[in-house]
Amino acid sequence: MPGSINSVPESPQIMKYCLSVVFLVFSLCLAAYGYANNAWIVLSKDNDEFQRGVRGLDCFKENEPIQKIACLPWGAENKTSKFPVPFVQVEDPSILVHIGYYLALVILFSQLFWLCYTVGHCISCRFCRRVEVYKLAFFHAMVTVVGFWIILFVIFIVEAFSENILPENLKKPEWKYSIGSGCWFFFAGGLFPFIAALFCLFKDQMEKSQEKLLQLIRRRRNGAGHVELSQLEPKN
Repeated sequence: MPGSINSVPESPQIMKYCLSVVFLVFSLCLAAYGYANNAWIVLSKDNDEFQRGVRGLDCFKENEPIQKIACLPWGAENKTSKFPVPFVQVEDPSILVHIGYYLALVILFSQLFWLCYTVGHCISCRFCRRVEVYKLAFFHAMVTVVGFWIILFVIFIVEAFSENILPENLKKPEWKYSIGSGCWFFFAGGLFPFIAALFCLFKDQMEKSQEKLLQLIRRRRNGAGHVELSQLEPKN
């Protein structure tokens, strides 16, 4: 019994890790919902909309007279059975969208990893000691995931404003492009709790990195000042 008590990190560290678990669970749930929701790039008119998601599907959704949705994988050859005109001739996703697909998977799997990593801190002091030496590397890895999130969002912003789902000869002004709810759930709903967990887990590393950055800026400013003074000194 004493061993089991000693195996759990003491407060206030345990509170920090438990709070991180809550943030990561919240982040993973919203990101998973956003991934499953196909409305990432939406082409809408009245009550109908064409949706291009990140998980490899194109869908057409009708809201009237009854709500129904039909989906096909990217690049499907026969679209007439599911999509109306003009969406039987939609363009295949660009290479950027395919990159976005893999980025989304990397993000989801990394969330699972960080959730396991944080739960490990909650239940075992031995785990905490073992990973402590790698904490700076883990911090940079988690920051990299945030970068992937931002890149993914930029990809779909660019794709939405490029308006390249339909060929030029089939484009009509009444069809409007927009970023759909799936993308917002994945980006905003998933990213912000993830950043909150990052802050809880690596607050010390963030402060150290900030201090190193400020020191670097000061050194460069001082170096530039010395150069200016040397240029102003009279030459013999």
